[in-house]
This record gives sequence, structure tokens and C-alpha cells, in this order.
Amino acid sequence: MPRFEELRQTAFQAEKNLNSYQAKQGLGQKSDSTLESGVDEMVDQRFAQPTGVKYGPGSTASGSEHRKVPEDEGGTRDDRGRLPEAKDFQGPGGPEDNVKVESENRPGDQDTLNLQDMKNRGIAG
Repeated sequence: MPRFEELRQTAFQAEKNLNSYQAKQGLGQKSDSTLESGVDEMVDQRFAQPTGVKYGPGSTASGSEHRKVPEDEGGTRDDRGRLPEAKDFQGPGGPEDNVKVESENRPGDQDTLNLQDMKNRGIAG
């Protein structure tokens, strides 16, 4: 197991490499895949431990509920082979419980449902 000082030195060197003028400006020779995607996968070679470079629609952690959840992050394909969207994973209980909790915590607020609305939508019994 590497010592603390070795890890600190590795982190310092990695930060130094990534903050160099060449890295920031994208100077130097690039492979075809780097030119196509805009992602330099050779960055993996600079680190001792394995890293992962992702690009494409599922590569960012954004607040979008429409982002597809890849299989390596827990998404499972449905009968048609489609990946689920982030909005399908809204924590424990799902969207119905979230609406119910919001309505109980903020009674009378125009943005929440009252008891009658919740009954009409089948959320409350």
C-alpha cells in the first residue's frame, strides 16, 4: 500500500500535469478518437491506479431528469431495450411519497396538493 507521502506526490504531479499550458490549450499530437470526441483517453496512462473516461449522453452528473442511467450505474433495460431515465430514481418511495411528504410539510401552499387532490390522484387513501 502506498504511503501518504507517495500519494501526495502523485496527486501533486497529476495536478501539475493537468494545469500545464499544453493540457489547457490542447497542444500536442492527438489521436483520431481524441479529435472526434474531444476526450483524451491517454490521460489514463498518467495515473498509477485505473481510471475511467466517459463521454456521451450518460457521462455527466447533471440535474437533468432525462439523463439515461447506464447499466454500470444500476440502470436496467426494459422489454424494448431502453435504459431508464434519472427521473425514475427519486429516492425511497418514489414520486407519490415525495408529493405526500411535501403536502404534509407545507399545508396550504399553492404548489402542493391538498388531501382532496391527493385522493383524486390516488396518492392518499
